[in-house]
Amino acid sequence: MNLSGHIRRLRNQFSAAEEGSVAIYFALSLIGIITVIGVGFDYSRSLNLKAALNAAADAAALAVARDPDVNSNNMQQRATDFFNANTQSLPFGYSAQITATELPQSGGVSIDVSAQIDTTLMAIAGINSFEVKAQSEAVYSTNKIELALVLDNTGSMGGSGKIQTLRDASDGLIDLLIPDNAAKENVKIGIVPFDIGVNVGVENGTAPWMHNPNKGSKYNQKNQKWKGCAGPRFAPHDIKDTNPLGQRKIPPIYADLTSCNLSPILPLTSDKTKLHNKVSDMQAVGWTYIPEGLGWGWRVLSPKKPFQEGVAYSNKDWQKILVLMTDGANTVKWSWKNKVPSAQIGTSSSAGNSNTIALCDAIKAKGIIIYTVAFKVNSSSTQQMLEDCATTPGNFFDAQNNAALETAFAKIGGDINNLRLSK
Repeated sequence: MNLSGHIRRLRNQFSAAEEGSVAIYFALSLIGIITVIGVGFDYSRSLNLKAALNAAADAAALAVARDPDVNSNNMQQRATDFFNANTQSLPFGYSAQITATELPQSGGVSIDVSAQIDTTLMAIAGINSFEVKAQSEAVYSTNKIELALVLDNTGSMGGSGKIQTLRDASDGLIDLLIPDNAAKENVKIGIVPFDIGVNVGVENGTAPWMHNPNKGSKYNQKNQKWKGCAGPRFAPHDIKDTNPLGQRKIPPIYADLTSCNLSPILPLTSDKTKLHNKVSDMQAVGWTYIPEGLGWGWRVLSPKKPFQEGVAYSNKDWQKILVLMTDGANTVKWSWKNKVPSAQIGTSSSAGNSNTIALCDAIKAKGIIIYTVAFKVNSSSTQQMLEDCATTPGNFFDAQNNAALETAFAKIGGDINNLRLSK
């Protein structure tokens, strides 16, 4: 072989060797690139998983902390069940260990989650999984609750199983807020059934805050037995929480205005038996005047007379809440002669609507949280009035059927319980 041919052969061999090296270098570089991309991709997946696990841990901690049936023996299993229920649809390949720990100092629970997430592209570099952790705590806070249930007991509640649904929903709310093993002194509930007025109880006929129904020509109606029902005070005290003194005392109303078959108001109490018995006693009677229900719901929560079970507004350990449920519009017009109330029933009442909003605003101004529930209400103006009455639009519920009413009360109960829990 001549010299030029030898040189050509050496050059070809070198070129072949060089191409092989480039391929090796390229392959090694590609692995590095894929690994870098894989780190970013799998890290993003881990962040998404961590967010999902934190949310599930929060839900499990809150559920365990407010579950009346949880104890030290079943806490771990309950926490695991609640956690798994909130992670069933996660699009991640992972395995998790959940640890529930009781917090004896606060009466709550700590949920710790340690998960191994499967990698995708990082597996090329021999990294098949890595750890993701989540943690949450739920404890009972110092918040305590005073709740007034202002419940429409008018005649229209008598059809389609509505009054029984209201009883069931109310019983469920009571049981949720005062579980059998809870510190009952932390929750007090009052119940205010209403139609055109309320029943304050015949035993209060001689109370100092009541115009005595058996004395005085202004209030005593001949041949009529007073059965405990009261109507609105002379304006403007019908929409205020002023002390019932002198002419501001509570006026009685008689059977010419209402049959007064309402169950009497139950002031704030933690006695579940009394609360359930009051709910059971509710029945559908009469026409609708929402302001009287609202006004007496406020009085139940107020530290002023006539009911003084409520703590002072300045007591920061307690949150006052009012739940108003009605199935219809205001259908009563009130007038006063010599400061004695008389009613025109069965007619639309713009004054009643104005007084409803005025009372809602005054109640909210005292720091009382209002929830409102429209039960099979077809009037858009009444629905808007109730939504405006609520503390926030989210505190208004439009329950168009019986099941929706029970769902609304359960949601309200959950919201109230969340007020009492901190993470």
